[in-house]
Amino acid sequence: MLRLSSYSILSERLPGGGYALLNGCTGAVDTISDALAAILQEALSRNDCNPHPQHPSAQRYKHDVWVQTERIPEAVLDHLLDQGHLTRVGHEVERAHVARVAELLHEVAEITPHFLIVPNLDCNYRCTYCFERPMQIKLKSPAAEISYARGNVVMRPEHVDAVFRAIEQVRAATKTRAIWKDLAAVGRLDPDGVMGTLITLYGGEPLDKMNKETVFRIVEEGVARGFDFAAITNGHDLEHFLPVLGEGRVSQIQISIDGPRRLHDKSRIARNRESSFDKIVQNVNLVLAQGGVEVQLRCHIDPKNNDAFGELMAEFGAQGWLDHPSVVIYATNYHVKDKDGHVTQGIDYEDVLRLWNAATARHANVHVSGVAVHADRALGPVLKSGGPARLKGTYCGANAGLYIFAADGHVYSCWESVGKECSRIGHFTTEAGLVLDERMTEKWFKRSVAKIPECLDCCYALVCGGGCAQYAEYNHGTLDKPYCDQFEVVFPSALANTVAESRREGADPAPGGGVGDASPSIVAQPVLAT
Repeated sequence: MLRLSSYSILSERLPGGGYALLNGCTGAVDTISDALAAILQEALSRNDCNPHPQHPSAQRYKHDVWVQTERIPEAVLDHLLDQGHLTRVGHEVERAHVARVAELLHEVAEITPHFLIVPNLDCNYRCTYCFERPMQIKLKSPAAEISYARGNVVMRPEHVDAVFRAIEQVRAATKTRAIWKDLAAVGRLDPDGVMGTLITLYGGEPLDKMNKETVFRIVEEGVARGFDFAAITNGHDLEHFLPVLGEGRVSQIQISIDGPRRLHDKSRIARNRESSFDKIVQNVNLVLAQGGVEVQLRCHIDPKNNDAFGELMAEFGAQGWLDHPSVVIYATNYHVKDKDGHVTQGIDYEDVLRLWNAATARHANVHVSGVAVHADRALGPVLKSGGPARLKGTYCGANAGLYIFAADGHVYSCWESVGKECSRIGHFTTEAGLVLDERMTEKWFKRSVAKIPECLDCCYALVCGGGCAQYAEYNHGTLDKPYCDQFEVVFPSALANTVAESRREGADPAPGGGVGDASPSIVAQPVLAT
């Protein structure tokens, strides 16, 4: 017998038969037959290892799963060994390797910083669930740290130079890191080609028409310096920003939708009380007609609107957004805080998958979650070209080099806590440029799965990256704990949907009836998450 890798992940069953098998340690991806999947599932059912007390899922923690190999053809067995799905080494050896890979991936992530600019900490919406509302409620109070009286709510055009000076300081310091020499020696990366070339506009509401002059200046200055732009916006005032939307300018926008009009307007409330749903629809269509912009529609799901899914899809269909090449549609869970400040999910993701999986099968641009979008973009090229799968040692840039320049003059690392001291890593001024807090920078930028024992024992370690650090701190009082967010529920489905879509495009031939049938057409090798 051989041991099933502690890091191999079996997808949900694929339409038409077979399963995808991803190794979260080597990055290898294969399709396997129902017969081989049955052998692996039988081995999992005999799993004798003690599950982690917080995560009893057998799929998540499976350190001593021994596979009976007598029914597996020798050629398939050799292939599974080569890919790392089966192994002769123990869990501790694999675990140590994952820790080393996580450290390297984290180091690479640190030299590819990302930047957000927050031109406005206020918003023209009053969404019922917004995590920034406690700060925004105080903006008119002269005693508040961030307030209109202090003049630090809205960024002025003259502050733009200070932001770009700070960004260039980050880029210059990053280029001096020793790892660039190691990567250049093996032809991996060119610092000028990959480092910090995207700026995301964030808020509050960045694309409020009141911010127009500042936003135009930010985009014009950034484009002149070689940056690309994205924006996370409520979409209400997009018609005022059409001149800076398009390829080579703001080429990606994310807009939240909370169900069909009758439900959306109750939770995403425009301050002037007009229908926020109607405004979003009108403006998305203006943007799509102009072209050059990817529109991501982030659909917040909770128990109140999940069953209105059919209405929402019908509206998207009526607007021509389903299967539109410039539209990405995905579900996302609400996150709510309890009385103790702990974050919980607003809905069990099993209920989301029940409805969204069917739409995902019908429409190429509909995804069950943000995780599914990331899986599609990380694994899609692998399935089409046989290239390397992307692994990661951190959940997001907040733990490796995300610099958020806010209108209050502070720099934050996490967009879940802009305006809060807990993720404040420094400040910037026109005179002094960027001044970082060494203790806070170390706290935020050094988190990786290599430092989280629960993650190192989890098969999703280098696929998930440990989950949201800010939510982990809210729930556990430290960043160095996982925040799993039902990842083990979402990812097997997302993996299956990505492979199924690749099959529909002809990249992955459906598996035959053999026991193994591991398809070499989508075999991947390990890769740095660059």
